[in-house]
Amino acid sequence: MRQELITPSLFQRVSNRTNLSILLLVGGMFCLFRATAGPPGVNVAELAVPFVLLFAHLAFAPLPWQWTGDDKPMAGLGRGFIQALLFNLAWVLLLLAILHLSGPQRPPDLGGPPPGMEHLGPPGRHRGPWEPTFGLALVNVAFAIVFGWVFAEKEATEARERSTAGLLRQSRSRALQSQLEPHVLYNALNSLAELVHDDPLAAEEMIARLADLYRMLTHHGEAELVPLVKERALVEAYLSMEQMRLGERLRVTWEWPAFADAVILPPLLLQPLAENAIKHGISPCDGGGEVRIALTREGDSLAVTVANTGRPFESGPRGEGVGLANLRARLELWTDAQGRFSLERDGNWTVATVRWNVRNL
Repeated sequence: MRQELITPSLFQRVSNRTNLSILLLVGGMFCLFRATAGPPGVNVAELAVPFVLLFAHLAFAPLPWQWTGDDKPMAGLGRGFIQALLFNLAWVLLLLAILHLSGPQRPPDLGGPPPGMEHLGPPGRHRGPWEPTFGLALVNVAFAIVFGWVFAEKEATEARERSTAGLLRQSRSRALQSQLEPHVLYNALNSLAELVHDDPLAAEEMIARLADLYRMLTHHGEAELVPLVKERALVEAYLSMEQMRLGERLRVTWEWPAFADAVILPPLLLQPLAENAIKHGISPCDGGGEVRIALTREGDSLAVTVANTGRPFESGPRGEGVGLANLRARLELWTDAQGRFSLERDGNWTVATVRWNVRNL
């Protein structure tokens, strides 16, 4: 593992609530044992020592096992053991020395030790249970080597699982995008078939626009994330074809703030909303209707909304076609942003909304 990956891993490890809870529990057990079974005269500084040592083990012990200088998640057993022995010996001795030097002092007793207490040695520094000794250092180094290997292996396993899960989500998303692309072309060809009989010249122009639409779909299928300006260009190409077929029956308005073009999102999220509005709302209605496309922001949440008049949507799964079902499935894979979809009726408008959080992106 490289340094640029080790540092975030360290901060994540020491800030994890589960790790800190276990640290507090184990440290509390040490303190309880010290208070009940140890010699009298415990103080706050002595009670803090177990927590300091445990936190140091959590932060430092896995580091020598994780350091490889390349993309490998862990060092080999031989190299890792040597690195762990030297590194842990250094920080354990340094930390114990600091704790010893900063430990509590007892003022000299000029009268000498009380009767029966001569075995405690000469007066001066108070010898607490955590005063550094060779045995204490040895125990901490051994524990650090074993604990570091266990924790480094745990984090490497979690990283492999995250990588595998990410690849599975990516494959699933690509498969869903591949399913949606021919679906868009299929609906466009249906619109073209209707136009061939009514206006052959317009149908010829529509074929040229269909080629542009297919080119855009191909580029979209190769990307995991696209700027919203490209998604809008795709939707505008699709709507221009539908405008040729529906004429004045289709009226489109955009409510597009200045920052909208730079927003990044998975491809083909806006297009199914526009297609659903045309296919199920505007096209079946003799008088046509209006489509409004907007992007809004509320705090850390962004929302793309496509609202349409015309025929009201049918609630339930039957009211959603392949495009919206595909959209729902892809939003479930977009876990980082917690993407979600809603379709509801608001007066004379059918409102389809994709909402997601931008804080974790």
